[in-house]
Amino acid sequence: MTETAKKALSFLPAVLYYAAVFYFSSKTISIDVGISNFDKFLHGLEFGGLGFLLALGFFRTLQHSMKLKIGVSWSAGLVLGTLDEFHQTFVPGRQSDVFDLLADAVGIALGVLVFIVIARKIKLPH
Repeated sequence: MTETAKKALSFLPAVLYYAAVFYFSSKTISIDVGISNFDKFLHGLEFGGLGFLLALGFFRTLQHSMKLKIGVSWSAGLVLGTLDEFHQTFVPGRQSDVFDLLADAVGIALGVLVFIVIARKIKLPH
C-alpha cells in the first residue's frame, strides 16, 4: 500500500462519521427531553466525536508541530460544522443556528483534547 493510501485511510473513520452526521442532518428529528438547550449538548457530543476522529487522521499524517495539528484538526472540524449548519437551511423542519455552531466548535475542541490525552496515555507518537 502506498504512503498516500495509508494517509487517506487515516481519515476514513472521520469521513464515515461525517457522512452519518450529514445523513441525520438531512432528517427532521425532534428530541424533547424537557431540558432547555439540550440540543446544544448533543451538538457538542456529536462534534466531539468528529474532532477526535479528525485529530486521529491529522496526527497520523502531519509531520508538523502539535500546535499545528491541533489547529488543523479544529479548523477542519469547524469547516465541517459550518457546512452542516448551512446544509440544514435546506432541510424542511431544520434550521441553521449560530449557537449550534458554537456548540460544535466546543465539541470539536474537546474531542481533539480527548484524543491528545489518550494518545499520551498509550504513548502514540504525536
